[in-house]
Amino acid sequence: MNNTKFSSMAVAGALCAFAALPSTAADVQVYGVIDTSLSFVSSDADVAGHDRVNTFSMENAKEFGSRFGLRGSEDLGNGYKVGFVLESGFKSDDGQFDQTGKLFGREAHVDLTGPFGKVSAGVLPLFGSTLGADGLFRAIDPLFANYTKAFGSSCISASSWTRVDNAISYVTPTFAGLTGYAMYSFKSSGLTTSTEGRGGESDRYASVAARYKAGAVEAIVVADTTMYGTYRTGAAASKDDGWTVTVGGNYTFDGGVRLLAFTQFFGDQELPAFRGGVGTDGIMAVTGGKGYGFVDGYGVSLGVNVPALGGVAKASIGYRDMENKIDVDFKRVIAALGYDYAISKRTAVYAMTGWSQEKVETAAMEAKPNGYEFTAGIVHRF
Repeated sequence: MNNTKFSSMAVAGALCAFAALPSTAADVQVYGVIDTSLSFVSSDADVAGHDRVNTFSMENAKEFGSRFGLRGSEDLGNGYKVGFVLESGFKSDDGQFDQTGKLFGREAHVDLTGPFGKVSAGVLPLFGSTLGADGLFRAIDPLFANYTKAFGSSCISASSWTRVDNAISYVTPTFAGLTGYAMYSFKSSGLTTSTEGRGGESDRYASVAARYKAGAVEAIVVADTTMYGTYRTGAAASKDDGWTVTVGGNYTFDGGVRLLAFTQFFGDQELPAFRGGVGTDGIMAVTGGKGYGFVDGYGVSLGVNVPALGGVAKASIGYRDMENKIDVDFKRVIAALGYDYAISKRTAVYAMTGWSQEKVETAAMEAKPNGYEFTAGIVHRF
């Protein structure tokens, strides 16, 4: 029996088991999101021998990751609760599991809440993301377009925007609008098929953050570090740990207009080649196939959300300046527009478009790979 069939049977069994629970058991809910879109992407490597590539396709999760999950809680009394989240990502365009095939790859954790705050353990979304209950980047992300190829806040930052395995986190109670956060991952990836954990210590991860919210103002600070494992050698190694510091927030005016902004500084941060999006082919050509590697630099973003015609119009601009360990300079600019319209409480449609260009410069070569994207889709929550 292959892994996909086994995983499907496991999901079906879990759902049946929870559906059969008596009404006196802990509160358990089945929930999910389906996001499907049509997308046109045009990429120009700006390098001799590389033609412009245009694609038109059906895509999964351009705005929100498609997922289904189970969540529940039990009241222990005296202000204490135990809860859990098991969340599985899937690709709505072809039905495959996302997150490299993990059954509950988006989230899988148990939580204890009480007067002291909240402690969680398991597969946890990062504070430096828009995911889960504690994704603080929701406060600074204008479009929620980080699954797009041509634009999005992830294009001008160096954070991973995802999650880590084997993690424990703590969220303080909120005092006068201020909340504190801390997280540590003993092993950032638990995949047995990956290189992590083989030949040496795995990557580890740690983060601290703070959020302030009062009235029209929301502000966040997120600092994190990736402690690279000793299994890394050669081009995959860095003598220093990676780090990012992000400061940003938003302000909502009377009438609902919201301004969002952030700046991020980072060092020794590993960026995978696919984060180049529409510029990936050009970046790989100029760097001789080495991609971004470990980078130092900064990024800035400014965005706005405006209520319009019963929906929300969105816009953002951004800039990132960085260099890697082999003296390649990268300068990226992005501009994007979007519009969300809620058809009902659970269903919405959206349209987004944007452009980005990354100037890539070495001692011997320079190029400006660029591209644009149009995407429109529907999101349904259940």
